Amino acid sequence: MADATYLRKKLLFQCQHRGTRELDLVLGPFAQANLETMDRDELLALAAFLNEPDPDIYDWLTGHTTLPDRLRSPAIDRLVALGRARLGGQG
Repeated sequence: MADATYLRKKLLFQCQHRGTRELDLVLGPFAQANLETMDRDELLALAAFLNEPDPDIYDWLTGHTTLPDRLRSPAIDRLVALGRARLGGQG
């Protein structure tokens, strides 16, 4: 369980400090609202998503490009839906 706690803290930091305001405004609130209830697989899916380049993440969250199947999960789908709602993307 300590590993999950560490991973949650790491992911929260990564979500709140992306380097672009737009991503911080989507990823930070998503992490605050969801990390505590995410299981290990969801946490690992979010970690993989956050390892992608910021321009790609922005494009997925705005609907400019399609999220690759290799990154899809229920948690990431919720995140992308939130991003499209907040950033005005279509998808």
